[in-house]
Amino acid sequence: MGTMNTLELQNEIKKIIGELGWSQKRLGREIYIATFDDDNDDEIKKFEEKIKKDLSRKTIAPQKLKGYLEIISRHHEFEKLDIILPIYKKSHVLSNTIQTGMMKISKEIHKNLK
Repeated sequence: MGTMNTLELQNEIKKIIGELGWSQKRLGREIYIATFDDDNDDEIKKFEEKIKKDLSRKTIAPQKLKGYLEIISRHHEFEKLDIILPIYKKSHVLSNTIQTGMMKISKEIHKNLK
């Protein structure tokens, strides 16, 4: 997922929430609850709208969308799905050459699974 662009990430998130049977509002609520300590209904509603915009805006940073995918992947309902997210996390144990190769392999596997 190292080189997925904004549109690909937005589509990936939409596909996954479709599999989960979640609306974009539900996604916003889940991300809010996972990210913030309070359960302020007004703030949750604002955040739900923000997430909907983030899933359609072309200028949203891919890093932010990757963060959303990380949160989704840790949700207990996600674990029930038969989905593998193409997330390769850098480790400082491997050389740069091997890490680059791992990211390419991860992306290739993901492409072949579609």
